[in-house]
Amino acid sequence: MSQQRGVNALCLLGFESAYKTAPTDGFTMKLNTSSLSSKRSKNVPATLSGTRNPVEPFDGNTDVGGNLVVPVDSLAFWYWLKAAFGTPTTSGSVSPWTHEFKIGSSQPSFGIEFQYTDLATAKYDLFTGNKISSIGMEIGGDGELIANLGVIGAVEAMGAASFDSSPANPGFYRLGNFQAALTEGGSPLGNATSFSFNIDFGLDPQRVIGGGGVLGAIPEAIVKVTGNLKTLFEDTTLLAKALASTETALKLTITRSVSAILEWEIQELQYEQKSPEIPGPGGLLVDLNFAGYYTDGSEASAIVARLTNTAEHSGGV
Repeated sequence: MSQQRGVNALCLLGFESAYKTAPTDGFTMKLNTSSLSSKRSKNVPATLSGTRNPVEPFDGNTDVGGNLVVPVDSLAFWYWLKAAFGTPTTSGSVSPWTHEFKIGSSQPSFGIEFQYTDLATAKYDLFTGNKISSIGMEIGGDGELIANLGVIGAVEAMGAASFDSSPANPGFYRLGNFQAALTEGGSPLGNATSFSFNIDFGLDPQRVIGGGGVLGAIPEAIVKVTGNLKTLFEDTTLLAKALASTETALKLTITRSVSAILEWEIQELQYEQKSPEIPGPGGLLVDLNFAGYYTDGSEASAIVARLTNTAEHSGGV
């Protein structure tokens, strides 16, 4: 028998026409790791049977979820952004095009399939009724630029064929840490050592009677935008903003070329107050958590992602 290897496992993403309906058009997606799985516990009854022996267990609800770690690029990452935010607003008449993603009233559901073709009989593991529950990124250092995607889903089905036997290849054009630049309050920030953010999309999984223990719906609630900024302790500008709860803004721009740019903008945020620490004799850092929000920012979204690439993505794909 052949053992499946992760190196040969293929990931397909496809958007659903209706929640928990298997997609028909797939896209091959690059993936670093996945913990997406389904789990259904065997619960132990409290029933007394006249002996000390346990009685037959019963099934609990099915939970589908996990995390995907994906490399960040200017082409394939468009599909993960669409899964999180929905179809973007695209500008430009010729390449390059810029796609702007904002927090909307809803998120699309999608299917994810893992193909296990090392097995003696190939198997295709399809998860349907999925939504992106969170996106997290950390910028700084010389490691691979990745995004952590939280996923909540509904149904898993292991089959003998793929939902799309001829999936499209969206291409891949990697973006890197050393291509990043930050602005703070509209001015370049040249002394940041790391910047991270997390978007919690506030999903509210619901189960219904007669639903067989799987999720009946995943409605969207309030989004939460949080993060952290570390800079060299060279002045007290950011500390003063934190102390006074002064509204400010952060913009991260990752540029490989004029046709390969990823930008994240938080127009309105406040830092948490935190004094510098002295952990040793070396250089000190300003280490501030922040919370983003929307009150009156011109983009009308607590966070905005803009992706410039060479694909028009007409029709939302």
